[in-house]
Amino acid sequence: MRHAMTMPARTGWRHRVALLGLVLAMPVHAANDLRLDQVVMVYRHGVRSPLPGEIQVDDVHGAAWPAWPVPPSILTPHGREGVMAMARYDRAWMADAGLFPRDGCPAAGSVSIWANTDQRTIASGQAYGDAFAPGCGLTVGHRPQDSTDPLFNPVAAGAVGWDGRAALSSIRQATGGPDALTDRHREAMTTFARVMGCKPGDTPPVCQPATWKGHLGLSDDGKSLTLDGPIAVTSGTAEAILMAYLQGMPPDQVAWGRFDPAAFRALSQMHALLFDVHARPAYVAERVAALLGKRIATLLDDPNGPRLAVFVGSDNHIVALASRLGIHFQLPGYAKDDPPVGGAFVITVWRSGDGKRYVRTAYEAQAPDQLRQLQVLDLAHPPGRQALVPEACRADPSRCELGTLTETLRRSNVGAGP
Repeated sequence: MRHAMTMPARTGWRHRVALLGLVLAMPVHAANDLRLDQVVMVYRHGVRSPLPGEIQVDDVHGAAWPAWPVPPSILTPHGREGVMAMARYDRAWMADAGLFPRDGCPAAGSVSIWANTDQRTIASGQAYGDAFAPGCGLTVGHRPQDSTDPLFNPVAAGAVGWDGRAALSSIRQATGGPDALTDRHREAMTTFARVMGCKPGDTPPVCQPATWKGHLGLSDDGKSLTLDGPIAVTSGTAEAILMAYLQGMPPDQVAWGRFDPAAFRALSQMHALLFDVHARPAYVAERVAALLGKRIATLLDDPNGPRLAVFVGSDNHIVALASRLGIHFQLPGYAKDDPPVGGAFVITVWRSGDGKRYVRTAYEAQAPDQLRQLQVLDLAHPPGRQALVPEACRADPSRCELGTLTETLRRSNVGAGP
């Protein structure tokens, strides 16, 4: 997570749609005239170790945090296997839809993978390529590791204009401020306090969810946002615990044995609240997703582009992109608008017999226990899938012309960087 700033016979179309979970209903006259033409996916990296400084709340009574098998911020071997499971599943459903052969190497240039510059995103991208087309040598494009890629971080790269006061106004308008956000989720905060070991009478702020307040403001130079209080403090700590669970750590090493499915969703909620500040509000989302959205639109508009384009980034990239499209999502086990680890926002393009192209969107991700246990994924045992309808497509979700989506992705008023 970053803070802001030779082809088998084609199966029937209706079967493919049911498989992908991309459409809730479709007119009968449309059942046999569409074929899958192109896929773009924006993946979140797989399970990683905690980031430096991510854990900001210790167990109230001083218990130690679990040890990780890799240094901070690194994709774990377990995380790599989870990514590969998703890639194998993607190859299966795309082959079932006739986009790729079931086995062997895809045609040269038909698959593109581009990752952000973190080790965890680059390694996740490579794991995806290795599993999607084993032995085919798919490579992951990326800028030098740990450099700033404007595609994923346009604000930090100075590729878009940024006004701290405008950002603050947009966040306040969208959320009512950090206290308004936490007031709606005091139950999740109470669960977080329990997980951290709070008992009646304990006085640390984390143990007083009913009165713990936050503040959102500007830095002294007026350029950066400052956030303190529950959202700032709990989000990363919650994420570290979720990662430990998904990593498959023994129960006594996940939140000191004070963890259960209900706690997973509550901590997911605390993690997701950060995006309500740093990714989803209109002014912020437009800038965070500006270059990535335009790149996706360019790929979708190119008839000679790759049949599959995969971008591997982080949670905030997905939330910002979803916000641009007017989409909310919630996958099994997770809170609303919290991007699951190793999951993907999926855009599929379908071509009709007369050459017209239509677009649909979905989210796919492993449920927490699927990833924790590294369950095998296939067409009979799929990950979670949620059909999504972009705001611009709601007039006719079953026949949303491609240009309707790409126009939204291109539209922006982000200005130029300083």
